[in-house]
Amino acid sequence: PSLTRNATRSLRSGNYTTRYWQEQSALLNLPVVTSSSTTAEKQAATFTVVAGLADANAYSLRDAAGNYLRHYSFRGRFDANDGTSTFAKDATFIARTGTVAGSVRFESYNYPGYYLRHYNYELRVEATDGTDLFRQDGSFVPVTAWA
Repeated sequence: PSLTRNATRSLRSGNYTTRYWQEQSALLNLPVVTSSSTTAEKQAATFTVVAGLADANAYSLRDAAGNYLRHYSFRGRFDANDGTSTFAKDATFIARTGTVAGSVRFESYNYPGYYLRHYNYELRVEATDGTDLFRQDGSFVPVTAWA
């Protein structure tokens, strides 16, 4: 799967097509975002794809403030890069093929077999259970940025 580095994108759920990644109080959630959403909501649903902090062949994602998506206590959240190797690994994801056309699954760099997936419209890093539902809940389509 291909993500374009240094490109600004929004990420749409592969199985809930009106729902998008959105930063809410530094946490990554999956609310409905539409053309009538506020400018702030659209900006919070827009991210920059960059080379992975721990592995340039993988990916990291930044919000508009320059904070990085990482997993912390298995929850997707945005924090400033503190320069540690732990942070770099927590903020690096390997792109895997998703379940719908053009979609990507994000495997944790430092927890192989753990993927970003939505559960109760929150993004978490969880061990795959091998089910189709798990793969669908972890598939996201990079689309034109909302903001």
